[in-house]
Amino acid sequence: MTTADQLDARDGLRDAARSLLGRESSSERVRALLDDPVGFDPKLWEQMADLGWLGLMVPETDGGEGAGFGEVAVVLQELGRQLTPSPFLASAVLATSALILGGDEAQRREWLPALAAGDRIATVGLTGRSGRYTADFVEVTATQTDDGWTLDGVTAFVPDAGVADLLVVRARSRQGELAVLVDPEGPNVRVEPTPTVDHTRRLATVHFDGVCVPGTAELGAIGAASIVRALLDRATIALALDAAGGAARILEFTVEYVKQREQFGRPVGSFQAVKHKCADMLVWSQGATAAAEHAADIVDSDPAAVEEVAALAGSYALDAFARVAGDAMQAHGGIGFTWEHDCHLFFKRAKLDQQLYGDPATHRDRLARMRIAGAIGTDSS
Repeated sequence: MTTADQLDARDGLRDAARSLLGRESSSERVRALLDDPVGFDPKLWEQMADLGWLGLMVPETDGGEGAGFGEVAVVLQELGRQLTPSPFLASAVLATSALILGGDEAQRREWLPALAAGDRIATVGLTGRSGRYTADFVEVTATQTDDGWTLDGVTAFVPDAGVADLLVVRARSRQGELAVLVDPEGPNVRVEPTPTVDHTRRLATVHFDGVCVPGTAELGAIGAASIVRALLDRATIALALDAAGGAARILEFTVEYVKQREQFGRPVGSFQAVKHKCADMLVWSQGATAAAEHAADIVDSDPAAVEEVAALAGSYALDAFARVAGDAMQAHGGIGFTWEHDCHLFFKRAKLDQQLYGDPATHRDRLARMRIAGAIGTDSS
């Protein structure tokens, strides 16, 4: 259970994050990065590192803050509010989680302090070109050699691979599923940018053509399949938190707009249809926040329940953000559809969130299967 001290600390973190990102990740700055070759602001990244955000989950013995996923959740929501282009999801959440969960002492010592300090960036490749994340659709194959593995194939939709110093790659072999560390600039590795509707995020397809990795590059403290499942759940929760932050922000400026915009001599917000639309947006937004924050707390308090709450958060929050963003565009009228207005930026982020690590329908299917299996198990006992 979250204590009062933890809640106070998170409130302080939220205030600090909102203040910094409000200044350094304004709409103007976000737009300036949409076509930037790097894709994020290195100065802001350095500030995030100085504030300890990049090492929130990293144990103090490995150079981090020793906090939990609940604190990471605060930063994810605030980044979502501002649509901040950043490798935070890829590096500070997913790759860091992979090393904490499956890294041996040498791997942790080499990478975690550098990731926490922002000196290096890492990312993960979990899916093939279909975007499906089940083991059947993994397109990277690993062939065992005398001193390690040879990788061939493709991993797709990899966030921030173009700026990464390390890839955590999911692969399959005759011996089973693997998670290995790969140098993205190594021989026979090719990173190909993937165009997406959301220009605030950079995705890539990474090709492997006989890439040799030593046995020491394999992650496996809890088994590769368990690591991958945990990463997919954390990725889903992270996107739900991003969605909750984005939905809350677009709701705020939509309400302000309909209070000021007049038609027929009255603010449009006084019309019943607009009131109802804004009320629905509020319900969707608050529901997304509740589902995402609950899932984030479960990551630390009840690891056995994470898969279920991740599916719940993904099934609701990702749809909620898209619904709120779409309604916001309608509430703004014609201006909401233009390039000059921020509505379309939020809508595009929402649509990518809906697809990146499983769409809401997939999460609902997972949730239903878990509930059915649980009911059958209860009845049979």
